[in-house]
Amino acid sequence: MIHLLLDDLPERIEADGRVYSVLTDFRDWIRFADMLADRSLLPEERAAAALMWVEDPPEHVTASLVTALLGFYRADGLRQDPEETEEDDEQPERPPVFDWRVDAAYIVGDFRRYYGIDLLAVDFLHWWEFRALFTALPEDSQCMKRIGYRSCDLSKIRNKAERQRIAAIQRQIRLPWEREEEAFGDALWDSMMV
Repeated sequence: MIHLLLDDLPERIEADGRVYSVLTDFRDWIRFADMLADRSLLPEERAAAALMWVEDPPEHVTASLVTALLGFYRADGLRQDPEETEEDDEQPERPPVFDWRVDAAYIVGDFRRYYGIDLLAVDFLHWWEFRALFTALPEDSQCMKRIGYRSCDLSKIRNKAERQRIAAIQRQIRLPWEREEEAFGDALWDSMMV
């Protein structure tokens, strides 16, 4: 884990005994997220496309390199709890609560409002700094409100009128979501084994 206030932000990843320089601007990693979400690409094609974020990439993509790139994308070095990633893997797959593309206007607006940063004009902003700023947005920011509404468990709201109000908001701001066939197949298999 890095100390955000004292350490330099990373510009490299390690995989297969080598150190690779990677792209670091926030725009590059939002494109990375778009590539990951592109369901027209097969998983192997996404893995091969991930090499575009590596400067001087190897000839072939490896699982270790993809894992390192995903760690950079998730900004794993900023996480407080190193166990957080493992626990996330054990959770059932749920609809997304935020999308860099769909929610782009709210990101631009919140960064301008809360930080005075014009994301459309800034020359460079390191991905991990962007992620730290995004995470630090206050609860009343448009981004955090959207995340809050989308992640709200309606079954825990006792007041019927409030539950209906939040359900209406959730329908209005719902993100498109399709589970991948493999994940669906695994879930079906798991349910048959119970």
